[in-house]
Amino acid sequence: MTTPQLDHWQTVNEMMRGYRVSHLLITCAQIDVFRQLADGPLPLAELAERTRTAPLALRRLLDAAVSFNLLTKNDGHYANGPLADTCLAHEGPYFLGNLMRREGAFYQRWSYLTEAVRSGQRPEANIRDEDQTDWVLGFELALFDLARVNGPRIAEVLALPAGQPLRVLDVGGGHGGYSIALARRYPNVEATVFELPAAAEVARQIIAREDMSDRVAVQVGDFQKEELGDSEYDLLLLFGVLVSETPENKLALLQKSYRALKQGGRVAIRAFWLDDDRAGPRDSTLFSLQMLLSTNAGDLSTRTEIDQLLAQSGFIDLKLVEIPDIGGNLLLAKK
Repeated sequence: MTTPQLDHWQTVNEMMRGYRVSHLLITCAQIDVFRQLADGPLPLAELAERTRTAPLALRRLLDAAVSFNLLTKNDGHYANGPLADTCLAHEGPYFLGNLMRREGAFYQRWSYLTEAVRSGQRPEANIRDEDQTDWVLGFELALFDLARVNGPRIAEVLALPAGQPLRVLDVGGGHGGYSIALARRYPNVEATVFELPAAAEVARQIIAREDMSDRVAVQVGDFQKEELGDSEYDLLLLFGVLVSETPENKLALLQKSYRALKQGGRVAIRAFWLDDDRAGPRDSTLFSLQMLLSTNAGDLSTRTEIDQLLAQSGFIDLKLVEIPDIGGNLLLAKK
């Protein structure tokens, strides 16, 4: 007979065990299991040689992956299951392999959460990991995995007018995936990704690989220090950049965005929001902790706080657009 106390115990126990499945998935991606099996089944010995792993230890990992239907096993040969074949084996429209590898680094960051809560500061170890030469590349490729699917849907929801040429500025646009999606959907759009030098170089590579260099440009700049423009743009994208800033810097960035827009132009903000009591939604509260681990002063705002900052900056006609099929929403405001 179950009791409320036993139900609580089971819930906590399941929460504690959940990280093991994530580590299973991430480790398979990090040692390249799924991509090694992209062309078909392989026996354990050959897969161990290709992944440079200990065969018996690898067998434990692979058998665990089989139990979660990530892999299949037949006559001693391992193969990708449908999920792995779609999302983790082949570079394509639904590929998430870069994101999986980057999540491994984020798991290390979360191991310092106790330190961050005690000190109130970003852990030194999490600052040092960004000094690695491949950090920016790996981070932007991971986010591009998401933008390949999210970008076309967001471009559709924005419903930009046809006809006259439109200029879009993607502020802190990183990989350039959202600019690419807009330019592909709307032939009248020319987009510019505004980014710091290291991320700008990654954006150029991705834009060239996607054959969009004639429609999507990259401008090196620092939005914390520089203006974005003077009444030049029809649309500004602020996707995931406000969360890294202090309240004062958020206001300054929104004011710069306002000045950069033409009259009647819009800003589109995509981010997590906290409830007014800051105790939900659940994904937002966890992302707030991610900002504690990853930034010096960043945090999520509540919807009320963002609305107030937009109004202070001069924006009107605030509109929230839900996009449930990809999760999250867009907050739109007009100059």
